[in-house]
Amino acid sequence: MTNPGADCDRRQFIAASAGALAAAGFVPRVKADEPPASSDWRSVVTDAFARHGEAADSEAWPALRRLFPLDDNLAYFNSAGLGPSPQHVLDTVRAEMAALENISESGHQRVDETRREACALLNCEEDELAITRSTTEGMNAIARGLPLQAGDEILLTTHEHPGGAMPWLALARDAGLVVRTFEPGDSPDETLELIERNLTPRTRVVSVSHVTCTTGYVLPIRRIAGLCRDRGLFSVIDGAQALGIIPVDLHHLGCDFYATSGHKWLLGPKGTGFMYVRRGMLRTWRPTWVGAYSDEDYDLDAGVFESLPEARAIEYGTRNTAMILGLGAAIDFVNAVGIDRSAAHGRALARRIAEGLRGRPEVQVLTPDADGCAASILTLRLPADHMDPWQWCNTLKRDFRIRVRPVGEHGLNGVRVAAHLFNTVEEADRLISAVQQLLNS
Repeated sequence: MTNPGADCDRRQFIAASAGALAAAGFVPRVKADEPPASSDWRSVVTDAFARHGEAADSEAWPALRRLFPLDDNLAYFNSAGLGPSPQHVLDTVRAEMAALENISESGHQRVDETRREACALLNCEEDELAITRSTTEGMNAIARGLPLQAGDEILLTTHEHPGGAMPWLALARDAGLVVRTFEPGDSPDETLELIERNLTPRTRVVSVSHVTCTTGYVLPIRRIAGLCRDRGLFSVIDGAQALGIIPVDLHHLGCDFYATSGHKWLLGPKGTGFMYVRRGMLRTWRPTWVGAYSDEDYDLDAGVFESLPEARAIEYGTRNTAMILGLGAAIDFVNAVGIDRSAAHGRALARRIAEGLRGRPEVQVLTPDADGCAASILTLRLPADHMDPWQWCNTLKRDFRIRVRPVGEHGLNGVRVAAHLFNTVEEADRLISAVQQLLNS
């Protein structure tokens, strides 16, 4: 099960990190060389690859980084936690918010612009996709909307993020359900075998991550969804660590439900996400939270309410349309760079860091290296006799201005490095050098 101190430790780490940056005199500043106007971002992306190619050490990636308002001195390896938005996305949000405030309208009718872009990216239909605030919100809405009864069992991996696990644990508490866990295997075949071994006659739901937040392990979702379909089980996928860094084709995956974030690898505004409900599940799953825009049939005088048989039924009330349109701008940006290209770059940087530390026997790589089992996350276990993971992360941030994340989930006590399209070889080498220096001290 999840390390019970992980949440507390994570909050302490965030608070300590802020203090460490302040103590080190770290104050975000405007770059000496201002990035190109956000209206020029598309030509910057096109020209960067046309001139320099796609190798991890090409000048294309530093050119992309200049499209982000990230401080020059900060090597940010935490897109798995919170992805920075490119300037183009921020400018879109500001412009759209100003335009709507100018006429004091919600712009609710424009939400479908982003939905269409997201459906094209994810390969699903518009009635199957809701726009949410986070993966966690989607996981809660999915869990609370399923027809489950006391004694039913939900099977999770031991590597689920709190946002993917807590909704099930809370539902189990409230409805008398049972949550069971299993440790993922070292290969897709072994993971599938472990799922089958842990199913019981009471199992109703298998809920797993597409990519684990702990080690970046890519689970065989299409095969898991197929197994669930054959056994009459609901398949629920936490896609927070997938969307934006690996291709996600929902109809190909075949899962029943998928929840993901817009503000991690997709680089969208904070507080955005998506929830997918396969069309065949739209009459089985029922929205728990409803309001204006949730209805297919509503008449207060007659006491009538029938929810809209679409995932968007949970999009009740006034929405922050500017943020949602900014999410559409993020999809445009990630598409322009190319998810396959970003994924290859992230994997190359992760491999470079792993190789750079391979000569240190006291450093353990927790991320699997089998083909197809790793994305752009590299999780390391660094020597505890030097520092615990939270101290490692705080020291790297304070003394070297490198942002990574401690992994307390499941007692792994690791340090997670998440490499994305704005990260560079120079930053990867900086991280290697910093760890080597701390190990030698």
